[in-house]
Amino acid sequence: MLFVGCYVLLDYAYFKIPVDLFANVIYYHGVVAVCADLVNWQAPFEHVLAKHNHLLSAKADLEIVRGCDGAGALFLVMSAVLAFPSGLKRKALGLLLGIGLIYGLNLLRICVLYFVIAYQPGLFQLIHTYVAPTLMVVLGCFYFAWWAFGSRSSIHESA
Repeated sequence: MLFVGCYVLLDYAYFKIPVDLFANVIYYHGVVAVCADLVNWQAPFEHVLAKHNHLLSAKADLEIVRGCDGAGALFLVMSAVLAFPSGLKRKALGLLLGIGLIYGLNLLRICVLYFVIAYQPGLFQLIHTYVAPTLMVVLGCFYFAWWAFGSRSSIHESA
């Protein structure tokens, strides 16, 4: 119940954030500008620009919108860590590492999606809707299992 309560609370707060704040501040500074820099670093010939919540180039216009920002996977990891019976320091470390992991994975996902939409637009829907979100959730679950196993190892002694 604690897991579900945490998830619902995080999701509720997420949808209370105004759309303009997402597009012009959070997505721009936290996601789009970073991804534009990453794409231009890896492929300088792309000349990708960050504008509000869009990654723009001559080949593509990738818009980052609510729900396509990794928040669902992030909330799953955060809720699992918060609901797990562990000490406060361990939970804080679990949240910090989990947030960093999901944020990094989301940046990677968006960079990959940029290249997919620019060069293989026919695969975009499949990768954006099924492959990338599934991978993020699965990797989040692996992270939680790794973190939880480390949290519980000091409680159980071998027989």
